[in-house]
Amino acid sequence: TKLKNQVDEAISNYTKCIEQYNNICSIERDILIQKQQKKQKLMTINKIYAFDKKVLKGFNEFNNKLQKLIEENQNWIEKEWGELEKIWSKWNSQEIAIFIVHTAECKKSKINQYNEIIKEKKIDRISLSKMSKNDLMDIFRFETSLQACAIYDSFNEICKKYPINVIDSDKGVAKQAIPKEYLCPLSNSIMNDPVIALNGITYDRSSIQNIPNYSSLMTDGNLELYPDHALRQNIQNFLKNSK
Repeated sequence: TKLKNQVDEAISNYTKCIEQYNNICSIERDILIQKQQKKQKLMTINKIYAFDKKVLKGFNEFNNKLQKLIEENQNWIEKEWGELEKIWSKWNSQEIAIFIVHTAECKKSKINQYNEIIKEKKIDRISLSKMSKNDLMDIFRFETSLQACAIYDSFNEICKKYPINVIDSDKGVAKQAIPKEYLCPLSNSIMNDPVIALNGITYDRSSIQNIPNYSSLMTDGNLELYPDHALRQNIQNFLKNSK
């Protein structure tokens, strides 16, 4: 009986050990599953991180290219706009409409509308220069008076920057828009021999020498003038191309 009781107790202990072992195996299996899940999550996170890094790199490259394109486009617009300003005295109705839309910052769709108005009213660059701000407002029906002011001021600046002048007939150049930097500030005529004075301003040599009151431009009683060879070459090329 005693031996039987010991056997029963041993079997009971063995059974408990089996249960504990099974529990430990179950826990270990759960731990392995969780570990595997976390490993898969970590792999997924790493893939996402690598993808995000690649996307960010691509975005930076795209952003740099876009910025470069924007700058190139802006430079192109400024260049084309500068060329358009130079020939303002030859603008047709379409070019006047482009000037108005660009300056007033209107929608591009307004170009055709304004072009028709310009044709109907027979507006050219001369009549445009004679219009007041109120005239511009009445004709083009702008949303704000600031748009009319911008057009009026901008056109006057263009006229001053590229004045229409008549060059001496012996140079064979007809009436046309002359770049402002080619004109002597004293005679308002195209310069034959551009020279730089001590005040940093360029004059035609014959004009500055005929002005008696230039003591501020003298050193020890001598008029200091320095030839501007580059500008002289540009003027000669301009005259040659204008024939």
